[in-house]
Amino acid sequence: MKRIILCLAAALMLMVSQAAHAQEAVNPLLYSYQAVQFGDQNVSHDPVTLVMPGTAFSGGFSSYLDNPASAALFDESFGEFGLSFRQVDEQSLFLNNRISFDDNQIGISNLGFVYSFPTVRGSLVMGAGYSQHSFYNRAMSVSGRNNQTTITDAFKIPGSPYADIAFNTFAIDYGDEFEDWDESIFRIGFNDFGDFRGISQEAEIIERGRGGDFSAFLATEFMENLMVGASIGIQSGRYNYERIFLEIDEFNDYNRNIIDSNEDGQGDTDIDNILLDEVLRSEYLSFTARIGAIFKLSEFFNIGASYTFPSKLNVDEEFDARIKSTFNNGVEFEDELLTEFNYSVTAPARINVGAAIVDLAGFNASVSAEYVDYSKTRIEFDADEFEEQRNENNFIRDNYTDVWNLRGGIAVDVTNALTLRAGYGLRPSRFRDIDIEMQQFSAGIGFGLTPATRLELGAQYTMWNENQSTVYEYGEYDYTVLPNEAPFPVVQSEFAGREVNRLQVMATLRFKFN
Repeated sequence: MKRIILCLAAALMLMVSQAAHAQEAVNPLLYSYQAVQFGDQNVSHDPVTLVMPGTAFSGGFSSYLDNPASAALFDESFGEFGLSFRQVDEQSLFLNNRISFDDNQIGISNLGFVYSFPTVRGSLVMGAGYSQHSFYNRAMSVSGRNNQTTITDAFKIPGSPYADIAFNTFAIDYGDEFEDWDESIFRIGFNDFGDFRGISQEAEIIERGRGGDFSAFLATEFMENLMVGASIGIQSGRYNYERIFLEIDEFNDYNRNIIDSNEDGQGDTDIDNILLDEVLRSEYLSFTARIGAIFKLSEFFNIGASYTFPSKLNVDEEFDARIKSTFNNGVEFEDELLTEFNYSVTAPARINVGAAIVDLAGFNASVSAEYVDYSKTRIEFDADEFEEQRNENNFIRDNYTDVWNLRGGIAVDVTNALTLRAGYGLRPSRFRDIDIEMQQFSAGIGFGLTPATRLELGAQYTMWNENQSTVYEYGEYDYTVLPNEAPFPVVQSEFAGREVNRLQVMATLRFKFN
């Protein structure tokens, strides 16, 4: 189990992260509902609530994710089916080289129905279905000549899960004749300990995945002008991370016969290139529950609030890592690490408050503020890993903070069949000392195809910058202690800057029942 925990920590720490400090811990927010490395809840929902938050407004089927009481405002029964297209484009600045890289996904955004019961007065509405609540997209590429560090410096960190496969493939070797410490293969064989002549580096990082909510909800006009509602369901999601990192002795700086590739007892070659290929696959499942209320202050003005209860996510993961070393004489050594592990994460509660102007001469507006205290997140390992669990939870408590996520949108009914929408969102950083502010711009259009069908289109553009995103962590030795004692590495980070632009486009077809 100890090795499994180390693999989990290393796999997450060595990912290209949204912030350097975020990678010092297991970072369970990677999998809790709306806090992956580069964002949080992406407010996917459906094309209407993508623009117009549903805390005090009923627009699309998925407005129950903001406030289940909003369903009570529906005056007709309908079914919906929607698709979403997502694309991310990233520009990275690493070793003075700027590179662009992109990736895209397509999938179901929402599928469900709403039934409005006939009532003499007030309303009673129920519904069920699936709504996408978040998606994970990342595409980053880096390249350059590094004259200071090598990713093989990461493999020599004590406790690194890569240590065995790195040693078996000559990416690292014993640092001295006493064989009591490991050293990068690119720092061995010189007159002075730790000399390094530089290495050419190329890497690609791809992240993909989505999270969705399977729920049933019920809402009613509990008393005149007061709507209440509740929803229960299951959240599930998948997440894949892959990093390919290649280091090449492009200028043959390490042309030494220090590796015995044919096991005859004599050194005959050196490293030409080293490839690290790693994949992290994750699936999670959790129970969710929400309650909410909306009060109509007047014919045209609503206020609303909702509470999402804390939820416990059960996470199952597989982590595979492979290292292949190719020598100058063409001989290759390859080894891999395969692990499976699981843990649970208690995600914090969420409080939404909002207000809306409804159908005021064809004009609609909706605003919301969501409060989340990310420092309340807790991770749970097996009972015999209490110390690791305590350390990770202490890190979360000390480095994460509470935030207010803000959203707002307006809509104009141009005709009875045509509506135009525009919106804006601001999502602050959840780290105490790292400012990663996300801005979201959205727009949409809805129009009737027939009296019983309607097509809704929506788009959201998200952008943010990161000045220090960790490419990899490495061990830095103090060689002055040699040869009297073995050096112990200090863990440092190699950084890159990132500019991220992400686009999501959604389309939903609505069918009226009555």
